[in-house]
Amino acid sequence: MLMRFVRVESGQGAWSATALDPGPYLEVLDDLLPQLPDGARAFASDADHYDFTASRCVKDLTVKAISLREAGQARVGAVIEFEPNRFKHDGPLTIVYDGVQNFTMEVDEMNSTTRIWPESRRLGSVQLDEIVPSAVGCRHEIRMTGGVVIIDCADLRASWAESSIDVTDYDQDHAQ
Repeated sequence: MLMRFVRVESGQGAWSATALDPGPYLEVLDDLLPQLPDGARAFASDADHYDFTASRCVKDLTVKAISLREAGQARVGAVIEFEPNRFKHDGPLTIVYDGVQNFTMEVDEMNSTTRIWPESRRLGSVQLDEIVPSAVGCRHEIRMTGGVVIIDCADLRASWAESSIDVTDYDQDHAQ
């Protein structure tokens, strides 16, 4: 599963590097925005989203928790809580997904030389993400150093904060 516009390419060899390029996505983003639901549009168009020097850039976040749940009203919800990189981000990011139709997570194989430490994260850190329109609302693909998460949903709400979003409040807001 590859993002349609954002490039994340790993190099080969002992001194390999990963090339990250949101440029092609940013070139078409203005055309995609009117097709995205409100929350997805706001998150995708945030000026800091792809600015690697900004404290609200998604690059280098790590997953704290992923949860799927029945959200009531015959809807499935999901929440991804990201922890900040202490050298870059001012706080954590929480993304709440409403009306989830598809949730896919692929974890990359580890090679036998990978060193594992108690604080090692299996999915690694966020490389980049892409939000595009889909038949149900939007598709959010998050490429990480150790895998990928893809969610098709009616909409999403992203919040940078000193603490996480209260998911209960979000469910109650959408129960009406």
